[in-house]
Amino acid sequence: MSDSPNQGGTNRAWRRVRVTGSWLPDNVFVWAYWNGSMWNGFAVPLFTRQDAISLCAVMPGLVYVEARHAFLFDENGEAEWFHAGPQIVDGQQLQLYSLGESWCWQLVDAPGRATVVAAGCTISPLHNRG
Repeated sequence: MSDSPNQGGTNRAWRRVRVTGSWLPDNVFVWAYWNGSMWNGFAVPLFTRQDAISLCAVMPGLVYVEARHAFLFDENGEAEWFHAGPQIVDGQQLQLYSLGESWCWQLVDAPGRATVVAAGCTISPLHNRG
C-alpha cells in the first residue's frame, strides 16, 4: 500500500468517506474510513462490518461468513478472505476490514451524485471453503 500522499511514516487521521468502484452499479456508493492511503492512484479505504455488509447486496460474490468473522469474495472460483484489523479512529479502537486493498476504489465527493447506498447481505453462518 505504498504510493500514499503522506510518505513520512506518520499516523494519519481516519475520516469518513464515500467510495465506489467501476464494478458497482451506477450511482452506488458505500461508506468507509480513509486515511489518505493510495494504491496506484486509487483510495485504499477500510470498512466497518456494517459498511462492508452493505456491499454484499450489490456484489453477488461477496458474503460475510459469521463462523470466521470475515468476508469472502469468490469470483470465477478464486476465493479471497478479508479479516478485520484494529485501527484507532477518533480515539476509539474499531475493527475495520480491508476489502480489496488493491481494487480501484474511488472517492465519491460530487454533491450532485445520486446517493444510493446498498443495504443487506447474505450472512453465511458456516462456510466450507478456504
